[in-house]
Amino acid sequence: MADNTTQVNQAQDATRSVHRTIQDLMGVQMNVFQRLGEVQRKAFSQAVEATNAQFQLLSRTRNPREFASAQADLVKEYGQRYVDCANQAIDITVQGWQEYGDRLEKTVNTVTDKAQRAASPSKAA
Repeated sequence: MADNTTQVNQAQDATRSVHRTIQDLMGVQMNVFQRLGEVQRKAFSQAVEATNAQFQLLSRTRNPREFASAQADLVKEYGQRYVDCANQAIDITVQGWQEYGDRLEKTVNTVTDKAQRAASPSKAA
């Protein structure tokens, strides 16, 4: 009877490990969403800045060559900022997936150990 209780306790412990991992993964997901939301907010702010800069350029530039040159500078500057935001979003996503994989691998190893112990016959007979 004690052997069955031990096996049940070990099986419950394995189940708790899986449950903890699911909670941890939800935390990772929330963290990724928050960080990506911040990058998106930053990209939107930069788009508004670029629009304002373009309107200012239109209002103060009369010479078409000067306008084209200044416009090219704006495109270069804000284009680079957009690329930086995209790279940041990619990095956040990669880090999130890596953390997912690390946690899942750790849990699989832990649960496999616990399940094997729960399933093995008692040696104290």
